[in-house]
Amino acid sequence: MALEKRETMQKNWEASLKCLHGKGFPCNLHYNGSSMEGFTELKNVPSFQPVRDVADADLPVGEEFLKPSKEFHPSLLITIIMLPGQPAILILTRCPSPNGMLMEFQYFVVIDFEATCDKDNNPNPQEIIEFPSVIVSSVTGQLEACFQTYVRPTCNQLLSDFCKDLTGIQQIQVDRGVTLGEALLRHDKWLEKKGIKSTNFAVVTWSNWDCRVMLESECRFKKIRKPPYFNRWINLKIPFHEVYGAARCNLKEAVERAGLAWQGRAHCGLDDAKNTAHLLALLMRRGFQFSITNSLMCHTADRSLMLGHSPEHMSVFPNHPYKSKDINTPMFQYQPRCFCGVKSRRGVVRKPGPKQGSLFFGCGNWNAARGAFCPYFEWASP
Repeated sequence: MALEKRETMQKNWEASLKCLHGKGFPCNLHYNGSSMEGFTELKNVPSFQPVRDVADADLPVGEEFLKPSKEFHPSLLITIIMLPGQPAILILTRCPSPNGMLMEFQYFVVIDFEATCDKDNNPNPQEIIEFPSVIVSSVTGQLEACFQTYVRPTCNQLLSDFCKDLTGIQQIQVDRGVTLGEALLRHDKWLEKKGIKSTNFAVVTWSNWDCRVMLESECRFKKIRKPPYFNRWINLKIPFHEVYGAARCNLKEAVERAGLAWQGRAHCGLDDAKNTAHLLALLMRRGFQFSITNSLMCHTADRSLMLGHSPEHMSVFPNHPYKSKDINTPMFQYQPRCFCGVKSRRGVVRKPGPKQGSLFFGCGNWNAARGAFCPYFEWASP
């Protein structure tokens, strides 16, 4: 009788295994008489679909980003419970991350802005002209979608020859682009459409320039309210240096130093973001646990960090769950940059009155002969 039960359970197990194979789950698992457990690779999971910007055409993504790395394949832990006289019970559990460890974030949003520039002196103010973004899953370690739109500069509308040669962006592309406020809105709607905003995600950059300097200074200068998730980010330089050493290098050098092949054109924002995402996935496979490296500390998360009310999308973005723990903390716990893109100049009010002794930040290019080069001004405390 016991032998018959064992044979029946063995047949049920073989039928379950055949079912898994038929569904596209190749596996080589062992039956121990009561239950079966093991890993199966998901070799046919769709890893990426080119996603279009709200206004732009589909974006080509190189084949190197579509193929799973040889070092890692998404997997399922399959447990089959066998009970006498009962159908087999299959329990499928997906591994939490490429290295089997639990990640703090479900997704990463990699950005790499391109801005107006010139060989000798950058335009004042610098303006974003390309807005790219790449979504990376912490579960699979693969690129899932990408976004790109060109942004029309409104202060210095003509690109320099140096800027066009460096970035590959042509004048007609920015002329047909959208304003920065519209680009932020489209990107935010794209994240919402992809289901990212309802998850725990982090913005990833290579250096602090994108979020701390470029986006922050332009939004202040133009009085544009940006989504709060841009106020905290992972500077991938920090984990990269922890893993590969502290030698200074740019993004392309870092990618090659990590043993990866650079793909695309350097200083093309979308290609830079993809290569940063590729480097991020490699660090994930090596077991690095990511956390926020930098943030803009403000008085409250839903307070606009601007000189006045913005006529452009002031109330578009809802409050983000990440808020300051103490609303009585100083507005800035670091030295912000002025509209010129340099560190601001700290000053103190010496004139007798209610503000005497109060600290403030002003243009970093101020001098006694010329005065302030840009109109930046911010109180250092409420």
